[in-house]
Amino acid sequence: MTVKKTLVKSILVKRIFCITLTAALALACGHSWATLTATADRTIIDSNETLQLLVRLDSQALIGEPDFTVFENDFEILSTSRQQQYSRVNGQTESFTDWNLLLAPKRTGRLLVPSIKYKKDISNAIEITVRKATAASAAGQPVYTETLVNKSEVYIQEQLLLTHRLYTSVRLSDLSLDPLKIDDALMQKVSETQFQKNVAGKNYQVVEIVYALFPQASGKLQIPALRFSAYEASNNRYGGFSARGNRIIRSTDAKTIDVMARPAQVDIDNWMPASSIGLNQQWSSPLDQLKVGEPVTRNISITAKGLTGAQIMPLTLRESDDYKVYPDQPQLDDSADISGVTGVRRESFALVPNRPGEITVPGISLRWWNSGKQRMETATLDPVTLQVAAAEVSAVNNYSPAPSTAIEANSLSIETTPEAPKSLMAELRSSLALQLSVAGNALLLLLLLFKWLGRYSTPAPRRDLSGLNSARLELKQLLTNIERAARKSDLLPLRDSLLAWGRCIFPQQKIKTLAEIAALLDDGQLQQQFDLLDQALYNRSSEQQPDLKLLVNLVRNAIVPKTESAQGSNVELKPLYPRS
Repeated sequence: MTVKKTLVKSILVKRIFCITLTAALALACGHSWATLTATADRTIIDSNETLQLLVRLDSQALIGEPDFTVFENDFEILSTSRQQQYSRVNGQTESFTDWNLLLAPKRTGRLLVPSIKYKKDISNAIEITVRKATAASAAGQPVYTETLVNKSEVYIQEQLLLTHRLYTSVRLSDLSLDPLKIDDALMQKVSETQFQKNVAGKNYQVVEIVYALFPQASGKLQIPALRFSAYEASNNRYGGFSARGNRIIRSTDAKTIDVMARPAQVDIDNWMPASSIGLNQQWSSPLDQLKVGEPVTRNISITAKGLTGAQIMPLTLRESDDYKVYPDQPQLDDSADISGVTGVRRESFALVPNRPGEITVPGISLRWWNSGKQRMETATLDPVTLQVAAAEVSAVNNYSPAPSTAIEANSLSIETTPEAPKSLMAELRSSLALQLSVAGNALLLLLLLFKWLGRYSTPAPRRDLSGLNSARLELKQLLTNIERAARKSDLLPLRDSLLAWGRCIFPQQKIKTLAEIAALLDDGQLQQQFDLLDQALYNRSSEQQPDLKLLVNLVRNAIVPKTESAQGSNVELKPLYPRS
């Protein structure tokens, strides 16, 4: 009986061990029974659309995740999310792990979503057909894009309008667009609007964004594709907040534009490609009420459609023997709308007449390239005639001691009369000396009075640029403008300031280019930096850039040759910051 009990006990122990071992092995190897599947929301998509891919493991993935890098040959992974679920209802257990991926195709054609591996499980592969997106294929879809350019070819620095549109027939939220980045081009967003449009009997909400591009190098301008990103609006609400639906991504079309070089017959100083240019002028005083020595300001506005204010070339007013010209710093402004950029350059010149009478100020001509008619044109302002009166003679200059003159005449007649007594002659001479003394004292008092009144009177509206000290102050102000532009690397303002500096130190020369300034200074190193500045400004493909710090130092230490001053004497303007 004892042997039988021992045998039964041994059998039970063995059975329990086997059951326990089997359960342990099942628990350890249970994952090998799981399946890994991949499902795509569509198998035919357009090149500007995205693909939703669901990868499901029908068990709990506690550690790690599948290797999704195998998708990157043909698709860009835009986002990845993970979700796990476990439930047991009426003895039935449901357990799975989901990975949701948003993919964007990198090319058209037949693309393969390859099998992926998670531990010992391998998913199925899926073939996706990617069609080239066209307006015809996009029409009728709930969300699609449209890309437009107003020209297929432009000249260098000519305005090009780029328009991106997103059409949607469903409600979207959190809409965004990738930033636009293009090499060798300046760009500015000029418009962002929304409107309704009916396409093939279907109503769409359209988001339109317009950019103005200004190519800075000839050749091929590559405009990259951008992505609109948004979420479908959901009617579900959680805790008082609306839940976001599926993410929607649509790509715009890439564009290639031919950029032509400036025509060979057009001088670089006249190269302003615009759709229209207008000139307007205003005078600070009536032109028939001017006086010698009193300044009048001529304000000229240049308005250019299709150019920024910095692209408009500066004006130059020639001096004359009839008047002096003192230019002020220009003001640059830009405005933008759906038609593009409109630049405005405002120039102010103080004119001081040198003589009375009728003075004619020459007209102004501004050469520019009409981008619509593809030809050079000239914007003009007609000559202006000034009526200048003589300067008012002060009371000092008009003062004439009439009593003294009368006495002198009487004294002469008395001296010629032999019968006049000597005592009377002496009395008259004494009276004459007294009156001359009183007249001199009165003249001195008048001069002191004018000087005292001048100290407290309102200063004239123009700067006094006559004389060596005023010239040096003007040069110092121009040098400050040059240094400020160099610090900010603003090449166009820097070039304008350098030209103004050259015209100030060489007032008798009709300077139009930086090369003329370097030639007059006979400075080869400055000539080299000027050439590099022009290359960097008008040819962005140039590898060499100007050394702005060196350029400023060369200008600061420039030795200006002797020039004829306003008085005709030789004056040498030494450097504002002499070498130690």
